[in-house]
Amino acid sequence: LGYALYAFPWGEEGTELAHATGPRQWQADAFREIRDHLQNPETRYQPLMLARASGHGIGKSAFISMLINWGMSTCEDCKVVVTANTDNQLRTKTWPEIIKWSNLAITKDWFTCTATAMYSNDPGHDKRWRADAIPWSEHNTEAFAGLHNERKRIIVVFDEASNIADLVWEVA
Repeated sequence: LGYALYAFPWGEEGTELAHATGPRQWQADAFREIRDHLQNPETRYQPLMLARASGHGIGKSAFISMLINWGMSTCEDCKVVVTANTDNQLRTKTWPEIIKWSNLAITKDWFTCTATAMYSNDPGHDKRWRADAIPWSEHNTEAFAGLHNERKRIIVVFDEASNIADLVWEVA
């Protein structure tokens, strides 16, 4: 939560966040849940699975975007994989929102954003310190298998996850 409050231009005139004071209450609660998980010696090295089910317009994509930006900006060589229920959702809704929030962040100059990736501008890290938008397929689960990042952070995001095949969940 601290990162989200600091890294984005909440309340600054001339920005998309001019009329917002910070993350929504449910987003702040989710960030606290992540903080508590990472601060607990018994859970910090275990995967954390978060899920939010809700209607439209409550800020799920904004939360995903802030989370990815936190992950990328606070852990060198962080790896992120993002998928969505459809390729169209991923390309036209989820990924553009991630790019929007990346461009709002104080760390925007640290990364290059493309139509399918966000990667470090630090020389030699562009292949290891990155987020990738990858369409899922039951016939191509290899895209989600074998994601390794020893002693570094891994974030896997399934947007509109209820429509993603169980096999993809199992492999990821």
